[in-house]
Amino acid sequence: MALPIVAETIYFFLITHVYRSLSKKMEWLQLPTTQLISKVLASIVVMAISVYFVRVGVSYIINLYSIEIVSLVNILGNVTANIIVLIIWSSIYFAFHYFEKNTLSLKYEVAMNEMKLNQLKAQINPHFIFNALNSIRALVDEEPAKSKRAINHLSNILRSSLILDKNRLTSLKEELDTTKDYLALESIRFEERLQTDFNIEPATENMQVPPMMLQTLVENGIKHGISKLKKGGKVEVKSSVALGRMIIEIRNTGQYNNKKINNNGQGLRNTRQRLELIYGATAKLEIENENQNTVLTTVEIPANEY
Repeated sequence: MALPIVAETIYFFLITHVYRSLSKKMEWLQLPTTQLISKVLASIVVMAISVYFVRVGVSYIINLYSIEIVSLVNILGNVTANIIVLIIWSSIYFAFHYFEKNTLSLKYEVAMNEMKLNQLKAQINPHFIFNALNSIRALVDEEPAKSKRAINHLSNILRSSLILDKNRLTSLKEELDTTKDYLALESIRFEERLQTDFNIEPATENMQVPPMMLQTLVENGIKHGISKLKKGGKVEVKSSVALGRMIIEIRNTGQYNNKKINNNGQGLRNTRQRLELIYGATAKLEIENENQNTVLTTVEIPANEY
């Protein structure tokens, strides 16, 4: 009986090789799960029956054939055994290729996201530098001493940004330092028209945020709110932790005009895109008029330390 079993085994490997080739050619892995399962099960039944009859044929050729081989009980028993073996083999085969395919897809997605993030970060510095240099230019002729201090603050910000450009995330503490330099730069221009206040929960200082995110949102509040008011206004920054999420709140004097800012707010669009790329649906950025005099910008992200 050894020869029929050997022949059956050889045929098994041949038919599964053909099966693999056809499934790749017809791109079964691209099919919806229900269609894939139905095609695999139908193929398994066909292969199980054909494997059995190869064994019967070899037995007949070498004179080991008997009527018992083709009895209903023997057929059902052998075909069922073949089906079980082929189901196990198919499960392993398709599971391996499914995870391999999805791993490659995830790697590609991560690479694309990193590329997009780098592009977005590259947009931030020229955008910010342009605004800062405009502020300094306004001071150079009228108030040279203030313009020198402004250049020092800008130098600090650029030094930090050169380091942060290499990082996907940075600590809130480092982001606050950059934001404070930016506010000091703006305070030279606005003088008493700009007031600031920070209420930072100590537990949030080492938590991670996208580089230049906070500075961009503060800049947005000053540009679209405080700079348009004759008496100026105030910027407040608050951070806290609740239910495993870090909450950053930025309040600035003014009123939020959704249509106008959406049309012109490059920094705001950039920040939304970066949050989506890094955190997906787990991040939230909302801007609303808290009352008639105050705009509230809220950022919620997972409270993680790295």
